[in-house]
Amino acid sequence: MNPKIDSFHFRIDHVDPLGQGVHKEDGKITFIPKTLPGETGKARILKSRKGVRFAKMQTLARSSQHRIQPECPHFEQCPGCDYLHTDYEIELLFKQNALKKYFQKIIFDWEKLQVLPAPHRTGYRNRIQLHYRKNQIGLIDSQTGGLVEIPECAVIQDHLRPALNRLYADRFWPKGHPPEGHCELYAQQGRVQITWNQAYAKGGFTQVNDTMNAQLRRAVSDVTPAMKSSTLLDLFSGNGNLSDMIHKTRTIKRVMVDNSPQDKRPDFIRLDLFSPSALRTFEKQSPLNFFDLILLDPPRKGFPFLNDWVTRYRPEHLIYVSCHPGTLARDMESLQQPYEISDLMLIDLFPGTRHFETLASIRL
Repeated sequence: MNPKIDSFHFRIDHVDPLGQGVHKEDGKITFIPKTLPGETGKARILKSRKGVRFAKMQTLARSSQHRIQPECPHFEQCPGCDYLHTDYEIELLFKQNALKKYFQKIIFDWEKLQVLPAPHRTGYRNRIQLHYRKNQIGLIDSQTGGLVEIPECAVIQDHLRPALNRLYADRFWPKGHPPEGHCELYAQQGRVQITWNQAYAKGGFTQVNDTMNAQLRRAVSDVTPAMKSSTLLDLFSGNGNLSDMIHKTRTIKRVMVDNSPQDKRPDFIRLDLFSPSALRTFEKQSPLNFFDLILLDPPRKGFPFLNDWVTRYRPEHLIYVSCHPGTLARDMESLQQPYEISDLMLIDLFPGTRHFETLASIRL
């Protein structure tokens, strides 16, 4: 890139749902992370794709009144967090705006939106995945492809820190592994463990924020309606994180479905829900043939077969928990029968980042 046009002056119009400041000029859009509305300064272009530019802030000429000193020393370079440069109220406002943007085609009275904030913005993660290259280990910056080391990461729980310190002190990656790869530090049953070059959450998936996960579990239980015959289908159930509280406190029959090999409970069916034949396979294996409530918590890509399951079982109620409001909105729009959102919650399991959980309680 020509160094004469490598840098430019910017003014941030707004922050998009991905946590990036948006600069508009001559019909062109440039995304600049770690910036806030109204800020001006100088940025360097990193890449351009389909007429859209991606840049990195170099200097600030005018700072937002909402800019603060980040709690983490790695924030300016690290791709892991997006909002530690502003106060928490503004972060939550950005997240509410993102949710509204994703839900712009869905009818909902936004005065009824419930927001469950996190009590702490740092020190909450019970797991972290790191990439390594030769003698470096950290997070990969998707904009530059570079690896950013984070030895003083502020978002992990304190009991993970000794293991993280050892990684940076020893600079030793186990023999037999490729020269580049990834590892995962996680807390499980009171012990800190590490896996190398395994699938994410190989030791069993858990929400990364214990405190906010407890709030999420209570929220799911609270919005679960009184049902006529009390039958529950828990899709992407994991170990029953979201349905256990309902199952233990109410008289209810439950069937759990996921692709996890760990769960051997009698009400659990192991099944790849993304297989086109999953519904037909489930019909043959399920001990129940009707459900009053479907509860689901799919991965970020959502559940494109949702309408097929709803059409087959005709539940009275649907509770959809999502870590990506965009795919949640898409799946809701796919429903071919009328529905009404009775409760919508933004539950901040990932403070400091652009990510959050959305809970939609839907009457069918």
